Amino acid sequence: MSQIVLQARDLTRHYEVSQGFMQPKAVVKALNGVSFELKAGKTLAVVGESGCGKSTLARQLTLIEPPTSGSLVLDGIDTANASKSQLKAMRSKVQMVFQNPYASLNPRQKIGDQLGEPLLINTTLSAAEREEKVKAMMTRVGLRPEYYYRYPHMFSGGQRQRIAIARAMMLQPQIVIADEPTSALDVSIQAQVLNLFMDLQEEFNTGYVFISHNLAVVEHVADELMVMYLGRAVEVGTKEVIYQKPLHPYTQALLSATPSIYPEDRSIKIKIQGELPSPLNPPSGCAFHKRCPHASERCSNDVPLLRTLAGREVACHHAETING
Repeated sequence: MSQIVLQARDLTRHYEVSQGFMQPKAVVKALNGVSFELKAGKTLAVVGESGCGKSTLARQLTLIEPPTSGSLVLDGIDTANASKSQLKAMRSKVQMVFQNPYASLNPRQKIGDQLGEPLLINTTLSAAEREEKVKAMMTRVGLRPEYYYRYPHMFSGGQRQRIAIARAMMLQPQIVIADEPTSALDVSIQAQVLNLFMDLQEEFNTGYVFISHNLAVVEHVADELMVMYLGRAVEVGTKEVIYQKPLHPYTQALLSATPSIYPEDRSIKIKIQGELPSPLNPPSGCAFHKRCPHASERCSNDVPLLRTLAGREVACHHAETING
């Protein structure tokens, strides 16, 4: 059985924002009580529309920001109670691959220096040993060792993302947070990068949190799936269970919008009416009820909590009735 390397319980992140001169500050509930577990060598995919809290979750998991409330346990240690030295050690175990490979690399620094920086900060290796490790990792991700002395502008987008992945894997972390890592790449290059992710995961037994809005990509890489809407998880379960029969109306709409080249996989498109509500002024009750075709009076008053149903957790009052 795989070891649990990351555990979140009711993870919450709120931000105070100004509403103008002499106006009281408003609170944005960007993340509003999210719970999940990540196992070594497994991939948890986090999906949802822009503004649902995916990137805020990434900042919590990489310890860039502290949570407003809730707990985040990394390698058996609660980050809220960790000392500075423990937090420093934790940060080396959690690395991130960013969305845009054109912005995540320093244009003025050679690739070899950028890849060696994590080793310079976190190890006592000599310059020659660092260079040897960097070149070995470059070979692993499909880059020639002689590229060590080149600058980022000399590489294509796919090559830059390989460099970013190599940088994230230099310390052989337990966890990698991938925030839309293929969205800026051509489709043919996306497949190569996804296969590289999976090969490295198999080699290093790394746990991935893969953040995406592309459900076709998620189906290729995920073991478990967490669907988010306005800062909350609305459906959590294994990829097979959710893709075979989604229970939450929002998940059903997302999956119906996924394009497919196979006629048997094409379903009737479910159109979601309206726009994503503002997190400054979220609806009462179920945050999805104003866009949901199955909403009742109860949905507008009571917040649905995640509950176990048909092999997954779903936050919907009418999950049984609307799915027969």
